[in-house]
Amino acid sequence: MDEEFDSELGSLVEQLQESNNTARQARNENDPLKKENLERFVVEKAGALVEESLDMMRVVKDYIISAPENKDVEALAGLISATSSAIETLNKIIVTDKRSENAIKLKQLDGENRRVALEEETQQKILLSREEVLKEIVLRTEEKRVNSIDVEETS
Repeated sequence: MDEEFDSELGSLVEQLQESNNTARQARNENDPLKKENLERFVVEKAGALVEESLDMMRVVKDYIISAPENKDVEALAGLISATSSAIETLNKIIVTDKRSENAIKLKQLDGENRRVALEEETQQKILLSREEVLKEIVLRTEEKRVNSIDVEETS
């Protein structure tokens, strides 16, 4: 009877291992890590890691409160340190993302300001050109008038 139980138990363990391997392979085939998805992957996995670490900290903390031992307290300290590091990494990702967004907006505003300044400068040049043309026309008409007056007086 023990042999029958052992063989059934062994069969169940093998089935569990096979199903775990199949699940891992299916997950890897469905969600291969690509360069385009890297940022989303990092943010999602880091967030999941932080959540799991915080849950684990609560469990370990409750365990330590019930029966404190040196190695358990050390494990909790390591877990707290790792969780803090993961949160800091997420924060750095967010800050970097915001910096790049702000840099893009700043470049767009700078380009817009340059375009406006160039348009204003062009308009000023056009206005100056018009004024110069009008002055030249007025001068020439005055010269013609003076010349025509000279001709009339001499006759």
